[in-house]
Order: sequence, then structure tokens, then C-alpha cells
Amino acid sequence: MELRSIEAFVRVAELGSITRASRDLGIVQPALSRHIQRIETELGTSLLVRLPRGVQLTMAGRRFLQHSRHILQEVARATQDMNIAGDCLSGRVVVGISPTLSSLLAPGLIERCTTAHPAISLTIVEEFTRRLQTDLVNGQVDIALLTNPPPNRALRFTAVVTEPIVVVMPRQSRGVSPVVTFDELAATPMLVTRGIRGLVDEQLASHGVCLEIDCEVDAVEAIRRMLLRGRGVTIMPISAFRKEIDEGQLTGVAIGGVNLSRTIMLSHVGDKVSAAVQAVMGLLRAEIDAHAQRGLFSALPDISPQPRTLAGAA
Repeated sequence: MELRSIEAFVRVAELGSITRASRDLGIVQPALSRHIQRIETELGTSLLVRLPRGVQLTMAGRRFLQHSRHILQEVARATQDMNIAGDCLSGRVVVGISPTLSSLLAPGLIERCTTAHPAISLTIVEEFTRRLQTDLVNGQVDIALLTNPPPNRALRFTAVVTEPIVVVMPRQSRGVSPVVTFDELAATPMLVTRGIRGLVDEQLASHGVCLEIDCEVDAVEAIRRMLLRGRGVTIMPISAFRKEIDEGQLTGVAIGGVNLSRTIMLSHVGDKVSAAVQAVMGLLRAEIDAHAQRGLFSALPDISPQPRTLAGAA
């Protein structure tokens, strides 16, 4: 079985179309179809169902896709290791970052990698934690930053930073009381992502508090734009909106009576990673440490209390 045939199958499976895969790979459709047919002949089973528009994986195709991704990942790692010449690292490294961290960390990580290891081809994928865990296990992502991830025996986790979760609202929507009370929290409709909602609800459950949801929006930048336009209230890890809070564009308030927080875990599959992946992991840790030293993950400073309600922000 040829490696290029496996690569062709994976691309067809990911795109769901022989036509699109053909354009993406620069291979004419008949040649691409022959690659798939060779694999099906060797395996003695059909991997794809040809539909009027695109293709669909059979059950055997889904199983073989997992094996194929692992094969390509191991070949890529072997290639990276063999390409090491002195301190010159090369190869492709795919990094998964959650939407609440990507705008903060991705630019610096790209600059660091370009400067330190120009031969490394860096790809950054923005997804929420549960999807990133699946991508890690399936070999689509090499390393990922996960938020309070559930246990997974296939993955290795290293805690890199813990930060508070705060209420964020348009500027001047509220007085300068240092905390939001549980009653205020339960009575204020929130814009939230599904991931943060689940994380917050889990930590508030023992206090008998449940968030009032205005709208679930799985797009942090959309929530940011709404707040900057004076619309809504959200609950988020402090780093996601620290810049706007420090610059006075938005108001951030801690939640009283509970230490709401999230822990960011750096994760990868197994105990061994390639030298290129190790290098990118080091750069990612350095970028996080640099932001931590500037206080971006730190609690909000205390402010003299002048209590008001959140009514104006809802």
C-alpha cells in the first residue's frame, strides 16, 4: 500500500469530495480514484460510498481513516526527526488553541517560531476543548491547549496556567462594586459560549446558582464586538478580555463568594513527540509565561465599593 494512496484517501475523506480533493492535491480525478480503488482492493472492502454530490465513508472507511491518520502522523514525525541538522528543525506542527486564547497567543507564537525555527511549518487550529481532544487522538493536531479537559488515557496533560473567570460588560454599565453577587449573577442574562457555560455551571452547582442565559454564542470575537457596541453581559476567563478591560473599553468584575477559574492544560498524545513538536511546545510555554508576567492571567485589582446593580448592562 503506497503512502501517497493513503494521503489521497485521507484528503478525500476530510473534504467529502473526490473533486475537491483532486483540486487540493493537484491530482486529476481518475488518478485519485485509482488510488482509492487500490486501497479498497488490497483491503477487500469498500471505503467510500459514491453519492450524487460527494462521497461518504463506510463503517470500514471510518476505521481505516483513523489508522491512516496515525500512519501519516508517524511518518511526519519520522521525517521531522531525520531532518534535524544541528539546531535546524523542520517539519509541520499543528497546534490547537481554544477561541478564548487564540487571539492572545497565536500572533506571538507565530513570531517566535518564525524567528527561532524558520524551517518549521506551523499550523494553528482554533477549536473548543472537546473537539481538540478528538483531533489530538485522531492525529489531526500535534499539541493543544485545553480548558479543564476531562480525563483521557491516550493524552498527556501539563497544567500551564490557572486564571479567574469574571463578568464582563460594556463600560459604565455598572458602578465600581468589587464583586458581582450570586443574586445579581442569577438575574443577569449572559452571552456565553457552550464550553464556558458548562465550566461555570459545574463550579456554581454546589452554591445553588445557575446562569441566566441570554444567548449561547460559540464565537468569542462576536461576543467581544457585541459588548464593545454596548450590548449584553458575558462571563469569561479574564485573559480573553483583559486588553479591553485594562484600556477601559469594557468593565470586568469578579464574582463574590466563589473562586471561579479555569486551568489551561498543554496536551499531546503519548509520551514521545518529535523534536519539532517539542520545540513548538517550548515556544508556546514561553509565550504563555510572557503574558503571565505582564499580569494578563491575574485577578482584577480591588476597587473601592460603590454598589449598584447590573440592570443597565442587561
